[in-house]
Amino acid sequence: MFQLFATVSLISFVGSIHPGSVNLAVVQATLSQNRRAGLWLALGGSLPEIAYSSLAAGGLMLLPTQANWVSWLAYVPIPVLLLVGIASLRQQAGVAVQVAPTGHALPFWRGVALAGTNPQLLPFWSAVWLYLSGATAGNRLLLAHSPHLSQVVFAVGTAAGAFVLLLAYAWLADVQRHRIVRYLNSRWINRATGWCFIGMAVWQLLRLVVFSS
Repeated sequence: MFQLFATVSLISFVGSIHPGSVNLAVVQATLSQNRRAGLWLALGGSLPEIAYSSLAAGGLMLLPTQANWVSWLAYVPIPVLLLVGIASLRQQAGVAVQVAPTGHALPFWRGVALAGTNPQLLPFWSAVWLYLSGATAGNRLLLAHSPHLSQVVFAVGTAAGAFVLLLAYAWLADVQRHRIVRYLNSRWINRATGWCFIGMAVWQLLRLVVFSS
């Protein structure tokens, strides 16, 4: 089971390296607020991995195969990205050394919303689960043990890998804070990330409406 956990965690870590909405939000929260905000957002951004990977591993057969819910799922990130982008544009420039003792809820749920509306998670983890179903570690299958235990380890590994990667983003942003803020103050960081989120929403809409037609 440890080999399964390590394999899935590594896949999740590598698969999360590419710049995405959650990664960008972690960096922005760390720079414009503090490292604690970035860590809470990282936690919220990694938990939806458990839900989607669990669904991919054990719940896909419970869903109607002829339904159009999969195609509509691709539209869900658009309003979320737009709202987060607008919120970033409207966010006031913060002081880097201030730590709000009760300000962890908003970054946490922001991470949950961004990661939870990512339409790529379900097909990605479905493909990984199918691949690992035939993968071996030595002479044994990685999923040779109890199916339920394998699903639990698989789901926890997906969240662990993503969380470690997001922690690395928060740590790097905090360590390089002074170098970054030398060129961009908090207001410009919020503006840049806000327009990036809005751009992601527009690109997702173009992909669905223009390029898929």
